[in-house]
Amino acid sequence: MQARAVHRCIHVLDLEKSLAFYEQALGMKVVRRMGPDDGSWENVFVANDDSGFQVELTWNRGRTEPYVNGGRDTHLAFAVDNMDEARALHERMGCVCFVNERMGIYFIEDPDGCWIEIVPLDRAGNAAQAGADVLAAMRNRRSVRSYAGERIPNEKIERVIEAGLLSAAGRGIRPWELVVVRDRSMLESLASCRTAGAQMLTEADAAIVVVANVAAADTWVEDCSIVMANMHLAADALGLGSCWIQGRGREAADGRSTRDYVVASLDIPDGYEIEAILSLGVCAEHPEPRVVDEMLAAKVHRDSF
Repeated sequence: MQARAVHRCIHVLDLEKSLAFYEQALGMKVVRRMGPDDGSWENVFVANDDSGFQVELTWNRGRTEPYVNGGRDTHLAFAVDNMDEARALHERMGCVCFVNERMGIYFIEDPDGCWIEIVPLDRAGNAAQAGADVLAAMRNRRSVRSYAGERIPNEKIERVIEAGLLSAAGRGIRPWELVVVRDRSMLESLASCRTAGAQMLTEADAAIVVVANVAAADTWVEDCSIVMANMHLAADALGLGSCWIQGRGREAADGRSTRDYVVASLDIPDGYEIEAILSLGVCAEHPEPRVVDEMLAAKVHRDSF
C-alpha cells in the first residue's frame, strides 16, 4: 500500500473571508468545492501552483462558536492506492475511529488522538501535488472511458483548458482553437463522430475539441497533439478521467469523415481541420498506473538503432 499526504482540513466560521485570506496571503486558488444541495455545509479545497498540498476549508451553516483547530476540528488526509488493503491494515491495528460508507472514506486516530482521513487515490483531487512530479503524472495518466455521471466543477475544466493554452507551438504561432462542449445533447451527438471509439461521450460531462487553422502553420498536427497531451495529463492530475478521441483521418457513423461531421455540428469555419477530441468525466474507476517494463525499455536505443 502507498499513502500520499494530500490535504489538511481546517474548519472556518466565515468561508469567504478565509478564501480571501488564503488567496491574498498565499496565492491559493479554489481547486474544487463539494457540499449538499441544501447548503448546510461546504468543503472548499484551495492550492497554489508552487505547493504539492491543498488546504480544505470546511464551513458549517449556523456555527458561531470558534473551532478548535489543532484538535478534532482539523485533520490531515492521506490518499491510498488500495482502500481495501489500507482498511484491513488499520482494522488490524485497531485505529479506525470513524467510517463514512456513503462517501467511501474513513478516519484513523493516532496515539495522540489526532484524526487522519483516508481517501482513495483517484479521488484525492490533488492537482498541485500530482503536477509537481511529472513522471508520476505520466505513470498515472490512463485513457478512461467509463464515467460516474457526476458534474465536473468549472474550476477543473478551466485548469484543463489552461494546460492546453500553455502548450508549446512551432514558432509560437499556435494555430489551434479549442471548442469546449458541455451541452448534453451535443455530447451525445458527437458520440457518432466516429464509427467506433467515441461512445464514451454519451457519459462524459464535457469534451474539448482541438481544431487548427491549417494555413497558419505546417506543424499544426504536432502543435495540436501537444495541446491534447497536456490537457490529458492535466485532467488526470485533477482526478478526472479523460480519453483521446482521434478525429483526423477517421470516419463518422453516417459515412462522412469525422472532420466533416464535427465541423458541421459545431459550426467550425472553413479552413479548419480537426485533430482530436478530449472526453472528460469523473472517473467511475481508474486503471492502475503504468510502469516502464522490459517491453517498453526495449524501445530505447543507445547511440545507434
